[in-house]
Order: sequence, then C-alpha cells, then structure tokens
Amino acid sequence: MSNTLDSFLDDLQNRVFEDTLENMGEEVYKRWRNPVHLKRMDSPSSWAALQGSCGDTLTVYLEIKDDMVKKALFETTGCGSSQVSGEVACEYAEGKTVEEAGLIDGKDVLEALGGLPEENEHCAYLAAETLREAVRKYLEGKNA
Repeated sequence: MSNTLDSFLDDLQNRVFEDTLENMGEEVYKRWRNPVHLKRMDSPSSWAALQGSCGDTLTVYLEIKDDMVKKALFETTGCGSSQVSGEVACEYAEGKTVEEAGLIDGKDVLEALGGLPEENEHCAYLAAETLREAVRKYLEGKNA
C-alpha cells in the first residue's frame, strides 16, 4: 500500500511540475522551484506588507546601507505567481540605490518572468508595489 501511495504522489508531483513548466514557462518554473529571496529577514532597515486584490499578502524586507539595497527578501501567503514575482522584485532591488529600487514596477517584473497568465499579472504589480512601499517607509523614516 505504501509503495502504491508513494508512486501516486511522485506521479502527481511530476505532473504538477510538467504542467507548471508548460503553462508558465521556463523562467517562472526555475524561480518557483529554486527561490533565493524567499526568507524572513531579522532586523531589516525597512519592510512593508501589502495585501493584493486576490487576498495574497506579500512582505518585502530590505537591508539598506549607504542608501544602497544590500539585501532584499520576501515572504508571501500567496500562490506561485506571487512567489516568483516577489523573487524578481527582490532580485532587481539588490545592488540598486534606494531611489532606483523604488522605480521598479510591475511591468519590469512581468518582463523578467516572460509574462504571467492574465489572471495572475496582478501578482507582479503587488510585488513591485510592496517593494516601493518598503522604500517609501525607509525614506520617510530617514527624513523624519
């Protein structure tokens, strides 16, 4: 019985992988399977959490030194599209000035991913908006 269940689960997992690769593309699949920035950050310089229209929440954490984004991490309660969008937003922010990171938008995220299905495009905008909110909070605190 155990071997049958294990075999079924392995087959199911492989079908999920194949369907994701076919329907979402290689770039999305690669980022979904191997996230680099999907972690909580202790003691960030700034952070923000926003909830999208679909109910997904995305949190972005920034480590900033000398007005440069040294590290960007994120967490999400959402789907794979939210995950890969957060991954791109954080990747793009690292190594940029705070101001440059604040200019990253949803179109940049979609372009990096090679697009998302129309019903998931909002995830790219949520990731970029959350990044911009973390930047805004940092700049606001710096000028207080």
